[in-house]
Amino acid sequence: DVIQKGDIEKSMDGITTSVQHLSQTIDYFRDFFKDNKLKSTFLLSHTFEKTFKLVTSQFKTSNISIIKNIEDISFLGSENELIQVLINILNNARDELIKKEQKQKLILIDTRVNNDELEISIKDNAGGIPLKVLDEVFESHFTTKQDSNGTGIGLYMSKMIITEHMNGTLEAKNVDFIYENNSYYGAQFKILVPLLD
Repeated sequence: DVIQKGDIEKSMDGITTSVQHLSQTIDYFRDFFKDNKLKSTFLLSHTFEKTFKLVTSQFKTSNISIIKNIEDISFLGSENELIQVLINILNNARDELIKKEQKQKLILIDTRVNNDELEISIKDNAGGIPLKVLDEVFESHFTTKQDSNGTGIGLYMSKMIITEHMNGTLEAKNVDFIYENNSYYGAQFKILVPLLD
């Protein structure tokens, strides 16, 4: 086969775009790890924007729809630690959805304030966590990723961040839900954190 000049140029453009994206991602991660534990007041909508910047490339090729119902809630805490938890939960949902054959792959994110508590709910339609392991997902060495060398540290550390550093709770359960008149079943992770004055 003869390689056309246009094909080479198109490939080079694609490579250049990818390199630029990777460079930006590296810069973003570098900034992300600076002053990791500093508490500050931040807007939750901005926090999610930063989170999506860090995970967007992993979701683009997965054909997963992320439905966002994110309110502009002001919050005092360590934003970077919260971002770590959100990335963890989103990546776990993505990993489960990728395994499924279903056409409609969903992650729904809802935020609200309820009785002076910030509530963040992240649910998917990947079929739920097997009931026999539901009580173990936050254990320090629990993993479902034997084939990919998972350490099981993700959800354990996420729970530690929420409970120890934010005085909140992180819970997991399986839920039925309706989206656009269709019924779905999947895992729901819920973060509850008191809003500090």
